[in-house]
Amino acid sequence: MERKSSWWPRAGAITGLLFLAGSGCLKDFDALSAEYIKHGGAGGGAGKGGASGHGATGGTSPSAGTGDSAGEAGAAATGGEGDTGGTGATSGAGATSGAGATNGGANQAGGGGKGGSDGCGPGLTICPGSTTCTNLANGDPDGTGVKNCGECGTTCSLDNASSATCEAAVCRAKCETGFGNCNGDDKNDGCEAALTTIAACGACGEVCSTNGTASQACVSGTCTPTCTERYSDCNAGSVDPLRDDGCEVYLDALDKCTLTDGCNGAHVACGPLQVCNAGSCVAPQGVAVLSTPLSDSPQKHRFADLFSAVPNLEGTNLTVRAYAPGATGGSLVVYFSDDQSASSPSPVQRELKTLSDHWVDIIIPVVSVGAFNAKKVKQVNLELWGGVGPWLPMTVVYVDSVRSANLAVNDKFDASYVPMVQSTQQTVPGSTLGWVTAVP
Repeated sequence: MERKSSWWPRAGAITGLLFLAGSGCLKDFDALSAEYIKHGGAGGGAGKGGASGHGATGGTSPSAGTGDSAGEAGAAATGGEGDTGGTGATSGAGATSGAGATNGGANQAGGGGKGGSDGCGPGLTICPGSTTCTNLANGDPDGTGVKNCGECGTTCSLDNASSATCEAAVCRAKCETGFGNCNGDDKNDGCEAALTTIAACGACGEVCSTNGTASQACVSGTCTPTCTERYSDCNAGSVDPLRDDGCEVYLDALDKCTLTDGCNGAHVACGPLQVCNAGSCVAPQGVAVLSTPLSDSPQKHRFADLFSAVPNLEGTNLTVRAYAPGATGGSLVVYFSDDQSASSPSPVQRELKTLSDHWVDIIIPVVSVGAFNAKKVKQVNLELWGGVGPWLPMTVVYVDSVRSANLAVNDKFDASYVPMVQSTQQTVPGSTLGWVTAVP
């Protein structure tokens, strides 16, 4: 509501104008009225426009208004043309009608340009300490690195890195030779991993094989194992491609029996009733005897080689050397159990008739899968299954050795069948476990 002090002078001015128009002194009253309205009742109208929207500057007015009217009008909430305000001789406060010459006020009144933001376009921002707009998806270049990547203040790590970029708001480091970013870009810790360990040899995730090894080392980004007895790394130095399979050659293999520890010695295939021991083809020195009277396909009888310790067999192979003379039906199934009685999920099954006329090395890789822990293996299970007949009156399987490639398990049964045992839960009546010095 307007105050009386501002209303009475304005009413007097209007009355005077009507009198002059009636007397003929003003030939175009309509034009004068329009001019009056345009200037907001002289300086007072200008004050209304500037103060309500906090316009840019207020401007000047050719008409004289009262400072009191200008100030009152400036408190109105309708906005208006701030540039027609009054700084005339008597307008007084009309000159201050644009007292809100800030971005925020200009934005409200439309009189001072766009405001209410940092002035950057969509997707851009001004980070503290900067005067330029930043796209956080790409960051700001900073020498060979990047700052403000993903969010203001985040600088990409250059630890063991020659440079870094910011891609999709994620730091990506270019690693120096011998280092790798093995824990992922989201960590922003540069290239944290030295590629000289057996867990990351030459590249992230390249774990040196334990197969046939007593120990492993990473030399200049290449796995260099120390082999166990009777194993050799015969493809060492291969570069097309460089393979890491530990000490992959078993020098006591039945088909490649060799006396030398090297890879270029003479390899001999042993006879069907011989085994390879220390590089020589000889008769077995003693064997465990697994006997089961299989007569029906659902039958299963479990024997097991129970390890005296709980060896770590992760990543190695285990070899069971077996012979089932004259077998006609059934099968031998081999799998592992760990110290929590979890079983390896992929048993190896061999038809007994494939073992019926010679010794056979059954090789089983040992890896952790699901609940099975290959680092804590309790036993290897050897089960005789009925399977497909016909069957002998008594199916007999001889076992010469159970040996892991890392020699954590090396059971030879040279003097007895210990540590072989048989189950009391999964049985076929009449089954026996024994030992003989030689196969009859």
